[in-house]
Amino acid sequence: MFATLPGFEERPGSYQGTFMFSTGDMFCGLLNVCGRPSGKGVLYYAESGECDVSIFNEQLLQKGEGVRYSKDREVAYRLFDGQAEGGTLDLEEALEITGLQETPALRSYDITKTATGLDPARLKQTKAWFAYRKLAGLPLDEQPSGPSPYVPMFRS
Repeated sequence: MFATLPGFEERPGSYQGTFMFSTGDMFCGLLNVCGRPSGKGVLYYAESGECDVSIFNEQLLQKGEGVRYSKDREVAYRLFDGQAEGGTLDLEEALEITGLQETPALRSYDITKTATGLDPARLKQTKAWFAYRKLAGLPLDEQPSGPSPYVPMFRS
């Protein structure tokens, strides 16, 4: 059983996860039973590098107060129902509004590694990682590359 991240309101048929769109945009947060965004989370825009932190529905319409971070995460803007309102925010104030522990990770086409295809050595190493964890009785939900930097950590 996966641990519940603070700030996620678990509802029947919902879970924490990541949804990747064909455009390269990525939602990390609360998903519904169909795997679509359905609650509090972070929407990373691959083209612009910006991200929105808010409450989303399946159509990615935002509800209530939220924050948009600039590509370099140096500037934050207040959002209401997905529309910019109220100008810029101090980064500490933005964290207070969103309930995040830290500013979201950087993510854009500029800094994302290009896929190189199957690497047989990496595949063998990954299989060995999971075989070892299974034999040692360790949880299998940890990846060899470590935790994803994109999963939002909300304050409790």
